[in-house]
Amino acid sequence: MLNCLAYLGFSSIREIEALGLAEYRLRMEAYQLQRVQAQEDLALQAWFNQTVQATTGGKKPKPKFKKFADFFDTAYMVDQIREQFEEDYEPVSNRSRHESAAKLMAERIEEFRKLKERGEINV
Repeated sequence: MLNCLAYLGFSSIREIEALGLAEYRLRMEAYQLQRVQAQEDLALQAWFNQTVQATTGGKKPKPKFKKFADFFDTAYMVDQIREQFEEDYEPVSNRSRHESAAKLMAERIEEFRKLKERGEINV
């Protein structure tokens, strides 16, 4: 109930009680996606500020971040939210795909280690 009152704009307890679980989850996902958009707007403003100020190098300074996506990865943020709410969601950002591949590799290495310890694999 608190999330409905604080974040989703509800003002009536009756409206909240009439809300189904699927609709609640959809509204919370939409709210979190709106927050990512607001964060992106703030990050874009910070990006503009830093492009004027942040540099690397001495005599020939270069911008620290070459692209806005290096500073704020919106697609990754959206992937993180949508993966929480959608079981069959496929990430779109390169960062999410790389993290998924790295996680899968680590799981397989751990499984191999356990099989080797139990003597099920001879290498």
